Amino acid sequence: MGEIHAGAPAVSTRVRRLSAFVHQTLARARTVPVPYKLGEVVVGDDPFNGRNEGIVAVKNGTFVGLQTADQILFYDYRQLRRPD
Repeated sequence: MGEIHAGAPAVSTRVRRLSAFVHQTLARARTVPVPYKLGEVVVGDDPFNGRNEGIVAVKNGTFVGLQTADQILFYDYRQLRRPD
C-alpha cells in the first residue's frame, strides 16, 4: 500500500497523481507523429526558406530539420513532401 507522509494529506497526493496522469495522457494525445523517417529524402516548400531538397536529420515534435548541402533548415512537417 502507499505511504502517507506526515506533511501531506492523502487526498492531495492522490489528486496530484491523477492530475499528472491526465496531463501526460493529454500531452501524448496531442503529439502528432511525423510521417517521415530519419534519413529520408524530402522536399520542403516554405515562403520564407524557399524550396529545398534534403535529408531528414532532426525530428522535434512537429518540426523536421532538413539537412541540405550546407545547412539544416527547420520545416513544419506539413510543408514537406516526398520528391516526385
